Amino acid sequence: YNYLTDSGVDDSSVDLEIISIVCRVLGCEADVVSDGFEAINCYDPERHELVLCDYIMAPVNGIYVISKILEMHPSAKCIMVSGYPDAQLRSFVEENHLFDLVVKPIQAHALKETLRLALNAQDGATEEVQGIALSNRMDACAWLCGDRDEIHDLRESLTEQIASRHPFLLLGSAGSGKCEIAEFVHKNGPRAGGPCVVYDCSEHNEEELHSYLVDASGELGIQFKRAEKGTLILRHVDRLPLSVQKLLAHAMDQLAQKTRLIMLADHPLEDGLDAGIIDDEFYFKAGASVIEMP
Repeated sequence: YNYLTDSGVDDSSVDLEIISIVCRVLGCEADVVSDGFEAINCYDPERHELVLCDYIMAPVNGIYVISKILEMHPSAKCIMVSGYPDAQLRSFVEENHLFDLVVKPIQAHALKETLRLALNAQDGATEEVQGIALSNRMDACAWLCGDRDEIHDLRESLTEQIASRHPFLLLGSAGSGKCEIAEFVHKNGPRAGGPCVVYDCSEHNEEELHSYLVDASGELGIQFKRAEKGTLILRHVDRLPLSVQKLLAHAMDQLAQKTRLIMLADHPLEDGLDAGIIDDEFYFKAGASVIEMP
């Protein structure tokens, strides 16, 4: 069996029944606990493959619970559930790379797909989600909900990218959900069975970036090796030094054979091109396929 811990997800009998049914359909066993403190004490990484946790509960909320579990077990796979995903929750989900954010009312078919992907990811699943199943997954993603034309266009663009293995750039302001959308692409694409590594390019200096990404000889660095056969999400590529941009541009064709590369930027690359801080080749390769966040 795969084991799933349901950390006090709502006191609604309907929600709990849906979760229990989905777990049975997937062949999972669920340990249901009464509050956040019990969830923290109950969690066992040898027994529980997944933590499903409600955001609003007492005496502590879901952010506290998952924070404590990740503090003790950084590799724990967690999903947050909320009927009202506010800015604080969305930021927490993105910054801590939670597997997903499930929005209430819980839909059984969408939850089944989410849990199936979460549990199968460790078993090397590589089949991307398509058609109605993918649409249902998008319906369950807070960043992809809404009737605006921009959301519709975003969903169409992501559908195309999910089936691809080529690098692409996600462009949008800070807090627009770029990282979560990038992880959504990974979880639903052909590299879903591999690791998903998120790396912030702004956290290290030029010399360190050569070690983490690619060196002068073209040797791929630590982060690409960690993400091999999976996805590497590079945040703030618009802040990379020119030397690293050039090396990364040269290496893109090579790395695409083993790793899906998704790049994130807060500002359009052409702005940096005009200012002389973006390399020409990097601009054309990274900007060959761009999705703009609403």
